[in-house]
Amino acid sequence: MAEMDRYDDSALWPETVQVGEVIYPPGGALGPRVQQWLQLVMIHSGEMTVWIDDQPYYAPAATVSLLLPGHKERFAFAVQRETHHSFVHIGVAPLPDALEARLRELPWPLPLSTQMADLTVRALALRSTALTTARPLLKAVVAQMLWRYIGEGERLRMGVNSPAAHPAVEQARQHIHTHLSEVLTLDDLAQVVAVSPSHLIRLFQTELNITPIAYLWAQRVARGIELLESTGLPVGIIAERCGFQTSYHFSRRVREATGLAPLEVRRRAWRSG
Repeated sequence: MAEMDRYDDSALWPETVQVGEVIYPPGGALGPRVQQWLQLVMIHSGEMTVWIDDQPYYAPAATVSLLLPGHKERFAFAVQRETHHSFVHIGVAPLPDALEARLRELPWPLPLSTQMADLTVRALALRSTALTTARPLLKAVVAQMLWRYIGEGERLRMGVNSPAAHPAVEQARQHIHTHLSEVLTLDDLAQVVAVSPSHLIRLFQTELNITPIAYLWAQRVARGIELLESTGLPVGIIAERCGFQTSYHFSRRVREATGLAPLEVRRRAWRSG
């Protein structure tokens, strides 16, 4: 595309990055403030209205929004329920005019796609990794988030709709990722997202080709393998943190996924590191 040749793509490579998540109580507010960053805001539940230079913009649950630096902002969150959102603060060099214009042309907000939600989870997980490369890894994930935001926004602007994940699926996935160590049942997840258990199963199978509980256990195994490879925590502690009742159950699941026992997974990762 000629439009992409007007500036160096490295203009969106993060110089500094900060990621986090917040749950605001009903009626929560923030600001006024002047935005210092490029900021991505992912609304998982609740809603947000932000006044940018006194112009209101509304973002419901299961959306992602981009905020540009240098503008006055004031936020109001859902009045009747909590608002759970994740954020990424991105420090970049001054944006080329062509790139800033490209960002301003995008729809606002965008649907929070499954791919963007997965990148958000990866970015948040890198806050606690023991890898010495956590910072460049985080920058790489955030760069992917920025380019995905642009790509998804331009597809939407051109009338090519990428199917957005159902809000109940995204809320359930987020709840799973933030409560892996806890006992979670299908009824618990259905109650969190305010749908029936059978409907939640249908939504997961339609969008992810997996049931909610199978997804839960897959994420527990994936998180356990990540901790085996990137920390020296004992197997029993990792099993507990990932929601397994016993080390035996954890070991069996890891072997099913990798063909290796947990300590063999660790040795393989550390030998190749």
